[in-house]
Amino acid sequence: MQQKIKKVFFYGMWLAKFSFLMVVFLIVSLPLRFSKKYKNLWLISERPDEARDNGYWLYKWILENKPETNVRFVLDKKSADYEKVPRKDLIVQPGSAKHYILYILSSYSISTHMHGACPGKSFCIPFLPFTRRKKTVFLQHGITKDRIKLRGRLDAIVASSKKELEPLLFSNQQYKNKTHVVGFCRYDYLVDSSKEEKEKIILVMPTFRRWLRDIGRLKNADQVFKDTEYFKRWNSFLNNKDIEESLKRNNLRMIFFPHKEMQDLAKNFRSRSDRIRIGRPGEYDIQELLKKSSLLVTDYSSVLFDFAYMEKPLVLYQFDQDDFFSKHYVSSGVDYPFGDILKREDDLVKEVVSRIESGFKMKTKYIKDANEFFEFRDEKNCERNYKMIKGL
Repeated sequence: MQQKIKKVFFYGMWLAKFSFLMVVFLIVSLPLRFSKKYKNLWLISERPDEARDNGYWLYKWILENKPETNVRFVLDKKSADYEKVPRKDLIVQPGSAKHYILYILSSYSISTHMHGACPGKSFCIPFLPFTRRKKTVFLQHGITKDRIKLRGRLDAIVASSKKELEPLLFSNQQYKNKTHVVGFCRYDYLVDSSKEEKEKIILVMPTFRRWLRDIGRLKNADQVFKDTEYFKRWNSFLNNKDIEESLKRNNLRMIFFPHKEMQDLAKNFRSRSDRIRIGRPGEYDIQELLKKSSLLVTDYSSVLFDFAYMEKPLVLYQFDQDDFFSKHYVSSGVDYPFGDILKREDDLVKEVVSRIESGFKMKTKYIKDANEFFEFRDEKNCERNYKMIKGL
């Protein structure tokens, strides 16, 4: 109860501060509305500390191909990605006065998340009538397999396959005419580089569980987390003797990289093997890691689509299907996993070893499924996204 009160108080204070700042900067921005500096402004964002998804690649493509576009990119200067991002003069510090003003004056608010590049996410919605008339574009950050609830005023939603439309629009029919199958920008740069690695990499990337996220707020968080099936199953796999021996015998590395939402608790995972590394936040660029890896082990994460796009083998360890599809997402009933679905550790280990011994080849039936799923493989996704947004 005490935790809930603290949470409500924190969000109440944050909302009050955000609302105050929006009012202040709405007033400050009034004389700036006639400046050419803010005309037809594109404001693009991802997570405040990341530049590695569809937003970043769209921004980069615009600079290289449409330099006349008035564009800005929201990114924390402390981000591990900051140095690689071109045109530092166009980078905007999240939550800064500049961020508020640019959002208010932008004509296009574009993000990998649902509410555009707004400094206050969904809390911007009541203020939209007072900002410059803008188009809010949801680039997405993962392909939609399970049913989601779209919220707010979205003028465009990006998809990569017509097969995404059923789960994406299941309870969101009001967005039907606003959904565009134009492909993900990051796929233009998603090219397999695993064959160049001296030591082949097996990437293990389980997604998060909504019902576990609040554990981190408990005083005995680590112990509570260690008692969960999620921890026990994955930690057992990381210490499996057959996996350890196979990695050593074949000169392989394994990287265990849990979802960002689980990273605070990831410190509890351990492995006896010096060939298995527990990844930490900011340590890896996920797209680069996907490109370099030869095999993916995940559960329900949408990274499986990125791997399938490159026609590389993947294995799905879904030991908690009943909980996941009742407490996390509602399954769409659409089944396109591109890899074997397993529930027991013994079966998972056998399949991983089998993929290693096959030379990391994707099974023929899954290659066929992947080719049927993806609408485009022409490296023109950024161009299509740009044209679509421009035409809104």
